[in-house]
Amino acid sequence: MNNISEDIELSKEDIEFFKEHEQFIGFLTKSEDSDTEQIYEKTPRSNKSWIPKEPTKLPIKLPDGKIKHQETNNDSNNENEEKDEISSLDSDNYDENLQDDMKIDKSDENYVASSNNDIIQKKEELAIIAQTITEDPENNIGQLKILREIATNNNLTIKKLALLTQLVVYKDIIPGYRIRQLTDKEKATKVSEEVKKLRHFEQSLVSNYQAYLKSLETELKEHAIAETALKCMCDLLMSVTHFNFRSNLMMTIVSRTSTVEFTKMSAMCCEAIIEVFKNDESGEASLDAIKLITKMIKSKGYVVHEEILNTFLHLRLKEELSIKASNNESSINNQAKGKKRKYDKQKPKKHLSKKLKKLDKKRKEVVKEMKEANAVVDKEEREKRHTETLKLVFITYFRILKHANSSPLLISALEGLVKLFAHLINVEFFNDLLELLKKIMITPQTEDDNGNSSRRVDTRISLLCIITAFQLLSGEALNIDLKDFYTQMYKILMPLALNPYMELNENIRKRRTIADNNKDEIRYSNNISVSSEQQLLMEGFDYMFFKKRTIPIERSAAFLKRLSISCLNWPSKTVLICLEKMQKMIQKQSRLDALLISDDRICNGVYRADLDDPELCNPLTTNLWELSLLESHYDPKVRAMATSLATFVPNGERPL
Repeated sequence: MNNISEDIELSKEDIEFFKEHEQFIGFLTKSEDSDTEQIYEKTPRSNKSWIPKEPTKLPIKLPDGKIKHQETNNDSNNENEEKDEISSLDSDNYDENLQDDMKIDKSDENYVASSNNDIIQKKEELAIIAQTITEDPENNIGQLKILREIATNNNLTIKKLALLTQLVVYKDIIPGYRIRQLTDKEKATKVSEEVKKLRHFEQSLVSNYQAYLKSLETELKEHAIAETALKCMCDLLMSVTHFNFRSNLMMTIVSRTSTVEFTKMSAMCCEAIIEVFKNDESGEASLDAIKLITKMIKSKGYVVHEEILNTFLHLRLKEELSIKASNNESSINNQAKGKKRKYDKQKPKKHLSKKLKKLDKKRKEVVKEMKEANAVVDKEEREKRHTETLKLVFITYFRILKHANSSPLLISALEGLVKLFAHLINVEFFNDLLELLKKIMITPQTEDDNGNSSRRVDTRISLLCIITAFQLLSGEALNIDLKDFYTQMYKILMPLALNPYMELNENIRKRRTIADNNKDEIRYSNNISVSSEQQLLMEGFDYMFFKKRTIPIERSAAFLKRLSISCLNWPSKTVLICLEKMQKMIQKQSRLDALLISDDRICNGVYRADLDDPELCNPLTTNLWELSLLESHYDPKVRAMATSLATFVPNGERPL
């Protein structure tokens, strides 16, 4: 160090600077072993931020007139520094954690990328296998086993893809006929190579198809892909109804509908059953499905959702089975049989040898096989199946009517009778059925869990019972008194006047209420439109007053008066229809114009609006004064119709 001072000539200013700051350069004169960092740390430091600042804020004048200077918060700087130190430490920790997270994220990305690559590879493999099978099914039928093995993968996406791929392949390669099991005799006989190849293909197809259905049944128990498995089974039932194991598919699908709540899977099953009913020409598949459904409903004590019973409305019985057609065909067949018997008696039978009898028998067998191959449905067999189906439907409906107080299927059963099957009921059951309808119709109002009476349901049940009774007798010349049904119709007019859902279609109301477990709306395409109560009311009036029936004048007058009272509360659309019906009734029975006269007249008794018997309320002692209120209605069409009815005269003359 001394050498350095001798070699370098310092100026006076430099010497003075070193003397002032010799505490900073003391390390030059001390030994080399001194700890320079420790000396530097022990030296005092000055920081302007530590020096307390003078207040720079303006003083505040208090309400009492005193002036107060604002004090600055000296601790704020200390807090800020502490925050900076903490943030620096946190930033260091954050960097370390970020590096760890980056490692984890990279591993997750690698896992996702590998799984996506596996899915893409399986997609390509499934596509190649499906294409090879569909191009030449007979030679590549063994690859169905590979598809079934892929479906056992632990990845749910790959499993779903494999199940759906098998569905498409089976729909393409399944033939248009049913494959039967070969007998021992047929297996022992020698056949050509083509026949052997065809038999091998058919038996392999049946065995693989059976294994596929078993795998679908096992997957139904798994909640993750149960919906996909059920979708495959429903699609198979709709597309290959004619093929083997149809009853197994139906049994599984029908069992999924045996729930009180209508879920998404239940809607899927009902749509499959409806498609089977619509596309069934022979009636065999419909009969099998009806047997399973009726058995399931009975085992559940008739406590299932009503949509499963509404599937009966899609049966083809109305178009293909009618009493008149069957009677005509039976009479024609009887006549033909009678002529044939007479002809057989006149013409002696030919003697046939044993060889000719064998040839004739073989010829009949060939004709039968040709009919089966051409899918020719015999009319007699089809009518037998339809008759058996109709019998099961009626048994189910009648049993539900007997359990009317407890079964939720009552309205659906009545709607089925009204919609399709009332004209097919045998005359022998009329009296018992009418008594049963009366009992259901006059039952007291049921109460909900909250204690509220379900008046709207009761009025709908009453209307359906009334229409069913009149439909039963519409095509028969039977003299049966239906006074109880007239009385019930007269009784429910006042509750109907207070019904806010009168014009709402029942299908729309059901779609609003049907929801699955996730409370999401279920899209369920049921094309059968269920009538609203307003439509049922007008249909009932048509059966009562406009179907060639002689009605007492007191009964008609009572209905006119109560209709006019109800029109004060109904919406304008219903009011217009009712005013038209009232005008037709007055036009049909001219004596009813007495209700339109407002002049004083001599009458016996007083009108009793509180009585629910139309023949005891004495309606001819009053008039339709409600028309004067309807003339001030907000709807101009209602005003015009009410004015026209008030001035209406049956014989066409206008009053003075």
